[in-house]
Parts: sequence; structure tokens; C-alpha cells
Amino acid sequence: MDTSTLIWIIVGIVVVVAIVIIVAVVLSRRNSAKKLEAQHEKAQVLREDARKTEMAAREREAQAAQARADSASAAAEAEQAKARAAQASVEAERAAGTIDDHASDAAKLRAEQAEKLREADKIDPAVTTDASGRTADDRRTARSDHGDPVFDDGTSTRNERDVVRDQNGDIRTDGRPSSPDRA
Repeated sequence: MDTSTLIWIIVGIVVVVAIVIIVAVVLSRRNSAKKLEAQHEKAQVLREDARKTEMAAREREAQAAQARADSASAAAEAEQAKARAAQASVEAERAAGTIDDHASDAAKLRAEQAEKLREADKIDPAVTTDASGRTADDRRTARSDHGDPVFDDGTSTRNERDVVRDQNGDIRTDGRPSSPDRA
């Protein structure tokens, strides 16, 4: 082999090596570009997932805020209900006191009325009274639920039903006598 052939072989080998290197560089750049593109696409997917996660977090925060507001509202309503109940209790106690006062006043007035009637019967010469101050035909002993007089014999002036008094003197309107000796 002579030198010129050897030089051509070396040049050929250098050219082949250069071509291989160029092809390798081109292929590696393509792979790098593909890799960069794949990484870019992966980053885009991650960003989209991050946006979705952020939206979900905002929704949950809004739901939590709404739940807190609802809870606070419910607590406020419960406190208002407690306050209304306490006020109603105070008003009921006040009304009960007033009712007791009125009932006491009414009982005093009835006793006063009965005493005045007895005194009038004692003074009236046309009325005969016994030792207790009651007249022989004194039938003004009680009043029914409708304000009608209920007499000692248990009858009332109301015709539609009988009003009777039981053994304790309480008025009953069931139409039955309270004891066998009363009709």
C-alpha cells in the first residue's frame, strides 16, 4: 500500500467517524428536543393538575366558610331561642302572679258579697235565718262555670244540663249526683 492510499483510508475513516459523530449529535439533539418537549408536556399536565387542585381547595374553603357561617347562625338562633324562652318564662311567672292576685281578690270580693248578703238577711224582717245566719231558702251558695247560681240541692237555673256539687263542695257538670243522698 502506498501512502496515498493510506492517506485516503485515514481520510475515509475520519470522514466516517465525523459522519457518525454528526449523526450522533443530531440524534442526541432530537432526543434532547423530544425529551424537552416531553418534559414541557409533563409540566403542562402538572400545572393543569395544580389549577384543578387549587380550585378544589378554594371550593372546600368556601364550603368551610359557609359551614362556619351556618354554625354561627345556628348558634345565634339557638341563643335567641334561649333568650325568648327565658323572656317567656319571666312573663309566665309574672302572669301567674297576676292570676293569683286576681283570684285572691275575687275570693275576697265573693266572701265580702256573701257577708253583705247574710247581713242583709239578718236585718230584713221578712227573711228568717238560722243560728249560722243562713236563711231557710238560701240557695245562693255557688256559681256554675257559666255564672249561673248553683243551689244547695245541686241544681242550676240552666235547663240543658244539671250542675251538681260533689262531697267537697266542688261543682260538677256530669249530671250524676255526687253521693247517694243527693239527687
